[in-house]
Amino acid sequence: MNNSDILLEVKNLKKYFPIRKGIFRKVVGYIKAVDDISFQVKRGETLAIVGESGCGKSTTGLAILRLEEPTGGIVQFKGENIVSLSDCELRELRKNMQIIFQDPYDSLNPRMKVGDIVGEPIDINHLSKNKQDRDIIIKELLNNVGLSEECMNRYPHEFSGGQRQRIGIARALAVNPELIIADEPVSALDVSVQAQVINLLQDLQEQFNLTYIFISHDLNVVEHISDRIIVMYLGKIVEVCEKRELYKNPLHPYTQALLSAVPIPDPEFKRNRIILEGDVPSPANPPPGCRFHTRCPKVMDICRKEEPLLKECSDNHFTSCHFY
Repeated sequence: MNNSDILLEVKNLKKYFPIRKGIFRKVVGYIKAVDDISFQVKRGETLAIVGESGCGKSTTGLAILRLEEPTGGIVQFKGENIVSLSDCELRELRKNMQIIFQDPYDSLNPRMKVGDIVGEPIDINHLSKNKQDRDIIIKELLNNVGLSEECMNRYPHEFSGGQRQRIGIARALAVNPELIIADEPVSALDVSVQAQVINLLQDLQEQFNLTYIFISHDLNVVEHISDRIIVMYLGKIVEVCEKRELYKNPLHPYTQALLSAVPIPDPEFKRNRIILEGDVPSPANPPPGCRFHTRCPKVMDICRKEEPLLKECSDNHFTSCHFY
């Protein structure tokens, strides 16, 4: 990957949440939500991050934007380290990095009209000359996401979940960003509406030359929208590769188990289901060695002692497993 192609580079990112107990709220441990992960995002691509609930994928997205302050590591956006920026410098950079939240019901202020919700980032960043210019921009943004300009004077409770998510997308587009982090943007929507929103995101990506980090637990959705996929387990990256390669040739036992659970609409095709035994260990006390070894059907002695490194097993296909 050429340096000129890289929009975002994450190096050794960590996010630990302190565990406090007692009257004096003494720190007795840490929940290692994201534990030393590194990856790159190319301009114009959709990089998906997948995994079970609690694997750290949403925390990764929040840490990249510093909505959650990273415990350690480097996040370089266009060569500039976001982690070291002051609040004033970060505010200026945030115009290029936006987020679409998971819940369209909680992410919109119920006391604000849609015009003000979409117009707020325009006002904060002084992107309009006057009120008339502001209204023109808002109407254009609403049209871009498939909503009419009459929506400006209505409140969020008057819209369906899919329409609310479109409002959230319009708000993210208001500052003309280069990178959008979509944190499970369709998981709260009906299946038919999910397809509409996914198609909208793809159309907007082509229209505005956007780069996406798409966070999801739904491998069917990820297969449709992504270019490359990162698989996370218990705060660690276990596999990274192109979308077609992952679905055709998953290497890590955890990825194989995830894909075996994806339903196939062909009744004559039967996929061997891999049932993982046991529960996901606590991120406050992860197991030694490979974090997946407590549930892995291919576990070896070395897995219990030595943590595997993320290594390239074939062309642009990386996995962290002692089996390869």
